[in-house]
Amino acid sequence: MKILWASNAPWCHSGYGNQTNLFWWRLQKLGHKVTIFANWGLSGAPLNVDEQGETAHVLPLGYSTHGNDIISMHAEHTKADIVITLYDAWVFDPSVTSRFRWVPWLPVDHEPCPPSVRDAVKAAWRPIAYSRFGERALRSAGLDPLYVPHGVDTTKFTIRPRERARKALRMDETLKRPIEDIDFLAVMVAANKGLPSRKSFPEVLWVWREFVKGHPKSALYIHTHPGPQMAGLDLYGLLEDLQMPTGAVIFADAYWNVMGYTDSYMCDVYNAADVLLNPAQGEGFGIPILEAQTCGTPVIVGDWTSMPELCFAGWKVEGQPFYTPQRSWQFIPRHESIRAALDQAYESRGDTAMRQKARAGAMAYDADLVTEQYWKPVLAQIEAEIAQPDNTLELVGA
Repeated sequence: MKILWASNAPWCHSGYGNQTNLFWWRLQKLGHKVTIFANWGLSGAPLNVDEQGETAHVLPLGYSTHGNDIISMHAEHTKADIVITLYDAWVFDPSVTSRFRWVPWLPVDHEPCPPSVRDAVKAAWRPIAYSRFGERALRSAGLDPLYVPHGVDTTKFTIRPRERARKALRMDETLKRPIEDIDFLAVMVAANKGLPSRKSFPEVLWVWREFVKGHPKSALYIHTHPGPQMAGLDLYGLLEDLQMPTGAVIFADAYWNVMGYTDSYMCDVYNAADVLLNPAQGEGFGIPILEAQTCGTPVIVGDWTSMPELCFAGWKVEGQPFYTPQRSWQFIPRHESIRAALDQAYESRGDTAMRQKARAGAMAYDADLVTEQYWKPVLAQIEAEIAQPDNTLELVGA
């Protein structure tokens, strides 16, 4: 099939860019012709990208933020049999997506599926959920999704010696404390976008302030942009208001956070940590949860949306539901539950069996395995459905 893949450009250091980079060339190796429409990361002119002996044409964004003005023209130009969008489905205009065979590979991060998502996906040829939670939520909304999970490159994200990872990250320089003075390191890898904070920064930092009072040799590294420039929180201001002890919390380098860190660096981040904190208010998947465990690092996650299915080694916290502008529910993690999980993670630091359990669970999401076990049959099914005489579609410009 000819596939137009619409998402962040494969060189973008976002969750969508991450998965685009993992899978576009793997789908091409299955025998499909993939063209990428970059709704973020490219404007003004097309270019080519090469990976693992494969080449794809990358098409730019038009004038609208999400590409509703140009996506159907890209579909016409490339003669796409299907258009896979790896993005929030509710941003797409059904009057546009009904012009081609739209296959949204989409998140659901609320319980139940929000009306805006349900109504948008009604225009889809065949939706694909990337979590089992999302699959159930879409079915409950009266839709008929397929399932393909996100993946991880298990050759790049591996278990490394913890002390060596901390030295590689120069944690002593970053924290302005000797490495030997840190007996517990927690990590958050989460975008600081949106209000209220979907990644639960206020709740985590409130609990962390109390935690470090009893564990002064602990540190929290937050891999994010701490400023409000992406419509997020002023995290430096939050630390000041909490009167957080000096050196208890540090952030990623501001310059390299914009330019993008390598997979090897991120592997060291996960390996340096004793635990990953990710009790988000809602997750469509949660790539850092998977990457951390691929590196043998246990996790603290919320016991809602997609997160429980990705918790192979770690702790699930309780939360309180709250109603969002999407007319559905997410969850605010309870302070006492985060604290209980942190206490257990502290006592379990260095647990080799837990590290191996985390890695073993994550291996089910190896990108090559996901391609063979999920993408290959799903695309074959879609191709067979298109071939049926009653399933023909007059594409724009055909």
